Amino acid sequence: MLNEDTSASLVVRAGRALLVVLVLGGGLLASTGCAPVAPYERGKLAHPTMTAADMAGFGESHLRAITEGAVGGSGGTGSGCGCN
Repeated sequence: MLNEDTSASLVVRAGRALLVVLVLGGGLLASTGCAPVAPYERGKLAHPTMTAADMAGFGESHLRAITEGAVGGSGGTGSGCGCN
């Protein structure tokens, strides 16, 4: 059987292990957050092709399919090379 000293020691060790995991996890989450963006790089990030919104019409989605090299879910076909 475990005596009281051993039981208390296990609780303290478990508490320390939990604290270490929480501190490391918090540090990991904080380090992957935001990154500074230089003013001259903001234009690239604000480019219309960086939007996640759907394109308006079939022509625009076809153009995106050609430039991105992939087609999916639009019902059209394409190879990404620009030929029909």
